[in-house]
Amino acid sequence: MTSERSTVAVPGSPVPAAAIPRLRAIADRAVKAHGDAAPSWISAVVTTQEKALASVNGGSGPGGNTVVYLVTMKGHFTWPRAGPVPLSGQRAHARTGHYLYVMVSAGTFDQIARGLRPSPPPVAPSSLGPVTWLKR
Repeated sequence: MTSERSTVAVPGSPVPAAAIPRLRAIADRAVKAHGDAAPSWISAVVTTQEKALASVNGGSGPGGNTVVYLVTMKGHFTWPRAGPVPLSGQRAHARTGHYLYVMVSAGTFDQIARGLRPSPPPVAPSSLGPVTWLKR
Protein backbone atom coordinates (compact mmCIF):
# COMPACT_ATOMS: atom_id res chain seq x y z
CA MET A 1 0.00 0.00 0.00
CA THR A 2 2.82 2.44 0.80
CA SER A 3 4.54 1.99 -2.58
CA GLU A 4 1.22 2.45 -4.38
CA ARG A 5 0.62 5.74 -2.55
CA SER A 6 3.93 7.10 -3.79
CA THR A 7 3.29 6.32 -7.48
CA VAL A 8 -0.46 6.65 -8.22
CA ALA A 9 -2.18 10.03 -8.45
CA VAL A 10 -5.63 9.93 -6.85
CA PRO A 11 -7.77 13.10 -6.70
CA GLY A 12 -7.97 14.41 -3.16
CA SER A 13 -4.83 12.52 -2.09
CA PRO A 14 -1.31 13.90 -1.60
CA VAL A 15 0.89 14.30 -4.68
CA PRO A 16 2.80 11.02 -5.09
CA ALA A 17 6.46 11.36 -4.09
CA ALA A 18 7.55 9.96 -7.46
CA ALA A 19 5.79 12.85 -9.27
CA ILE A 20 7.41 15.69 -7.31
CA PRO A 21 10.71 15.94 -9.27
CA ARG A 22 8.86 16.00 -12.61
CA LEU A 23 6.40 18.62 -11.39
CA ARG A 24 9.28 20.77 -10.09
CA ALA A 25 10.95 20.58 -13.51
CA ILE A 26 7.69 21.54 -15.28
CA ALA A 27 7.16 24.43 -12.85
CA ASP A 28 10.76 25.63 -13.32
CA ARG A 29 10.30 25.73 -17.10
CA ALA A 30 7.00 27.60 -16.76
CA VAL A 31 8.54 30.12 -14.35
CA LYS A 32 11.42 30.81 -16.74
CA ALA A 33 9.08 31.10 -19.74
CA HIS A 34 7.02 33.70 -17.88
CA GLY A 35 9.86 35.79 -16.52
CA ASP A 36 10.13 35.22 -12.78
CA ALA A 37 13.34 33.54 -11.69
CA ALA A 38 12.29 33.40 -8.03
CA PRO A 39 8.57 32.94 -7.37
CA SER A 40 7.42 33.23 -3.75
CA TRP A 41 6.00 29.72 -3.75
CA ILE A 42 4.93 26.83 -5.97
CA SER A 43 2.28 24.31 -4.92
CA ALA A 44 0.64 21.24 -6.44
CA VAL A 45 -2.54 19.28 -5.80
CA VAL A 46 -4.02 16.15 -7.37
CA THR A 47 -7.53 16.71 -8.69
CA THR A 48 -9.69 16.23 -11.77
CA GLN A 49 -9.45 18.42 -14.85
CA GLU A 50 -12.99 19.67 -14.24
CA LYS A 51 -12.22 20.75 -10.65
CA ALA A 52 -8.89 22.31 -11.68
CA LEU A 53 -10.66 24.42 -14.32
CA ALA A 54 -13.30 25.41 -11.78
CA SER A 55 -10.54 26.45 -9.38
CA VAL A 56 -8.74 28.73 -11.82
CA ASN A 57 -11.87 30.05 -13.59
CA GLY A 58 -14.19 30.34 -10.60
CA GLY A 59 -16.95 28.27 -12.16
CA SER A 60 -17.50 24.87 -13.64
CA GLY A 61 -15.43 23.80 -16.58
CA PRO A 62 -15.29 20.95 -19.08
CA GLY A 63 -12.77 18.20 -18.71
CA GLY A 64 -14.48 15.47 -16.79
CA ASN A 65 -12.70 13.14 -14.45
CA THR A 66 -9.26 13.12 -16.07
CA VAL A 67 -6.73 13.12 -13.21
CA VAL A 68 -4.40 16.12 -13.27
CA TYR A 69 -1.89 17.97 -11.16
CA LEU A 70 -2.78 21.62 -10.66
CA VAL A 71 0.48 23.49 -10.15
CA THR A 72 0.03 27.06 -8.89
CA MET A 73 2.79 29.66 -8.49
CA LYS A 74 2.91 33.12 -6.93
CA GLY A 75 5.34 35.68 -8.34
CA HIS A 76 5.60 38.39 -10.99
CA PHE A 77 4.83 36.82 -14.36
CA THR A 78 4.39 38.02 -17.92
CA TRP A 79 2.46 36.25 -20.65
CA PRO A 80 5.00 36.34 -23.50
CA ARG A 81 2.66 36.02 -26.48
CA ALA A 82 1.17 39.44 -27.06
CA GLY A 83 0.10 39.55 -30.69
CA PRO A 84 -0.86 42.46 -32.92
CA VAL A 85 -3.92 44.48 -32.03
CA PRO A 86 -6.55 43.97 -34.79
CA LEU A 87 -6.74 46.84 -37.29
CA SER A 88 -3.93 48.85 -35.68
CA GLY A 89 -1.03 46.56 -36.55
CA GLN A 90 0.68 47.54 -33.28
CA ARG A 91 1.76 44.95 -30.75
CA ALA A 92 -0.41 44.56 -27.68
CA HIS A 93 1.18 44.97 -24.28
CA ALA A 94 2.14 41.70 -22.64
CA ARG A 95 -0.26 40.58 -19.92
CA THR A 96 1.14 40.42 -16.41
CA GLY A 97 -0.08 38.73 -13.26
CA HIS A 98 0.92 37.35 -9.90
CA TYR A 99 -0.50 33.83 -10.16
CA LEU A 100 0.56 31.36 -12.82
CA TYR A 101 -1.02 27.94 -13.06
CA VAL A 102 -0.15 24.86 -15.08
CA MET A 103 -2.46 21.88 -15.41
CA VAL A 104 -0.50 18.66 -15.99
CA SER A 105 -1.86 15.24 -16.98
CA ALA A 106 -1.20 12.80 -14.15
CA GLY A 107 -0.81 9.96 -16.63
CA THR A 108 1.56 11.50 -19.18
CA PHE A 109 2.90 14.68 -17.51
CA ASP A 110 1.86 16.63 -20.61
CA GLN A 111 0.70 20.19 -20.00
CA ILE A 112 -3.03 20.47 -20.61
CA ALA A 113 -3.44 24.17 -19.85
CA ARG A 114 -1.56 27.18 -18.55
CA GLY A 115 -2.86 30.53 -17.44
CA LEU A 116 -2.06 33.77 -15.70
CA ARG A 117 -4.19 35.58 -13.13
CA PRO A 118 -3.80 38.97 -11.42
CA SER A 119 -5.28 37.58 -8.18
CA PRO A 120 -5.44 34.21 -6.40
CA PRO A 121 -7.59 31.50 -8.00
CA PRO A 122 -11.28 32.01 -7.13
CA VAL A 123 -11.40 28.50 -5.63
CA ALA A 124 -8.34 27.78 -3.48
CA PRO A 125 -6.37 24.75 -4.70
CA SER A 126 -6.17 23.64 -1.05
CA SER A 127 -9.92 22.96 -1.21
CA LEU A 128 -9.22 20.27 -3.84
CA GLY A 129 -6.89 18.17 -1.72
CA PRO A 130 -3.68 18.23 0.31
CA VAL A 131 -1.20 20.82 -0.98
CA THR A 132 2.33 19.69 -1.77
CA TRP A 133 4.79 22.59 -1.67
CA LEU A 134 7.27 22.37 -4.54
CA LYS A 135 8.88 25.63 -3.36
CA ARG A 136 8.21 27.70 -0.28
